[in-house]
Amino acid sequence: MQNSLNDKPSTSAPALEVRGLRKSFGSLTVLEDISLSIREGEVISVIGPSGSGKSTLARCICRLEAIDRGEVLLMGDRIDGGRHSNRDIARLVGMIFQQFNLFPHLSVIENIILSPVNILGVPAPEAEERGMALLRRVGLADKRDARPSELSGGQCQRVAIARALAMNPRILLFDEPTSALDPELVGEVLDVIADLARSGMTMMIITHEMLFAKEVSDRVLFMDAGRILEQGPPEDIFTAPKLPRTQLFLQRMLAHVGRELVEAAADERRFSHGS
Repeated sequence: MQNSLNDKPSTSAPALEVRGLRKSFGSLTVLEDISLSIREGEVISVIGPSGSGKSTLARCICRLEAIDRGEVLLMGDRIDGGRHSNRDIARLVGMIFQQFNLFPHLSVIENIILSPVNILGVPAPEAEERGMALLRRVGLADKRDARPSELSGGQCQRVAIARALAMNPRILLFDEPTSALDPELVGEVLDVIADLARSGMTMMIITHEMLFAKEVSDRVLFMDAGRILEQGPPEDIFTAPKLPRTQLFLQRMLAHVGRELVEAAADERRFSHGS
């Protein structure tokens, strides 16, 4: 008998497992033979060129896209067969999009409590209390009554993170959470994500922020042309990638931050030797 999505996972079951996933749009194959697993409490970063299928993978995992073949398991339970409702999935997985997807006609706190009240059945006062705690966590308690149009992009994304957390998900999926932000606003969002990583949240982060991925991830996956080509600890992927395609991608992506990576590594060595 399969476990309920709301049951605690066994110690051996990954939080997320994808087996042989294939997804196409018409004649275009976007994902081919994707297999991965994420342990509870693990942080995985997914990197790769635009068009490599990263966002489609996230959308398939939270069932915003139907898959052609393969299996998706959350907490050991298959969710790709249509047996579970979208509400079941929403209780388990929170997704943070590139473009925030906040309701413009609702205030910040109304955006946050909408799903807990309507999907989980949480009483509005309780949901609002929890929502305010989350706003304090992301540094936006003073924006509770603001509309999204009154916020910066970084503030909107932090509200979107608080909204996802309000559902008490077991897993968070981030789809390029900083790609729509002005450069000076990126740091405030990455700080919140790093805090979540330190707290033990299970996360899959699709990102072009290479330095951030190196710092926050337990593992890094490199995707290209709809496949996972290489994966491993961040220090291996970023400093000694095995495949020429991974090497070329990182050379291009790290050209402007390569010096920072080298200097950071040197600082770490000096610190470890001096302690």
